[in-house]
Amino acid sequence: MQSPILSKIVLETENLIMSIKILGMILTVVSSSLIGMYYGASFKKRTTDLNTLKKAVLLLKSEINYSISPLPQAFENISTRISREFGLFFKSVADELNHNTGRTLSEVWKRKATHLLENTYLNSADIKSVMTFSENIGYLDKDTQCNTIQLLVDYIDQEVKISADKDIKYLKLYRSLGVLGGILIIIIFI
Repeated sequence: MQSPILSKIVLETENLIMSIKILGMILTVVSSSLIGMYYGASFKKRTTDLNTLKKAVLLLKSEINYSISPLPQAFENISTRISREFGLFFKSVADELNHNTGRTLSEVWKRKATHLLENTYLNSADIKSVMTFSENIGYLDKDTQCNTIQLLVDYIDQEVKISADKDIKYLKLYRSLGVLGGILIIIIFI
């Protein structure tokens, strides 16, 4: 027979162990849910980045149409009005063009797009279309440049629409997978 004090200590220890297990289960479900929400939110960030790119391209169009600024100056102006990686992208393109390195706009644009736009949530097709855009800008007359810009804006609009549809679907999917993954881990460890 166990003494009442020993029984009480054993019971409290078992209760403590059970409390720790329950806490661990809760933390597992919460953390896996947060991971699912994080991955789901990355789809929304792509839509945000596409909209930021669209804003930058429309600013470029207005710089070409109304300000009649040289492209390095136009890129510099855009960089101050756009945030994050896109502002840095336009600033670095403007800086390199201003330094007269002997490279064409297309070469500078593609090199900077390869390095700086990797830090965005744009996919490879988006970056490829931005690179293709550079082949037709800076060489032609104002109207042709504006038409080229409009083609990129149309592409971005189409991708924003597709991305917005996927946002809702994938956000729910990843959120659910996070919760269910956490429950699965709990079941496996029980």
